[in-house]
Amino acid sequence: MIQNMVRFLVQLITGKTQFDYEIKDTENPTACDDTYARIIAMADSGRINEAENLLYQNLEPNNQDYLLMGISFYNHINGYTDEFLAEHNYTRGEIETGIQNLAGEYGITGLELFVQSFSG
Repeated sequence: MIQNMVRFLVQLITGKTQFDYEIKDTENPTACDDTYARIIAMADSGRINEAENLLYQNLEPNNQDYLLMGISFYNHINGYTDEFLAEHNYTRGEIETGIQNLAGEYGITGLELFVQSFSG
């Protein structure tokens, strides 16, 4: 379900079927780039909830880059094992909810219904 949500949003936003947020200029990162690097490092060290909080504190609802960055964050943490998530008090259900909440910040609602029809 999570992968379908990610694919659906990425295709809706970019028209592409695959997307990974990339920091294009490491010498002069944007504020979005900086936030992404920080939340990924935090999550990778087990501070997933803190990373998610930082994501929402730094969102710019009028900037699509932040939406794509957030989708990439949730896709990244979905790659963690169930054991890693459990050890750090996070669940796949929270990933799904996070994606839906993030999409809602950008006016995309009813995501679960779209994903169900999208995935057949």
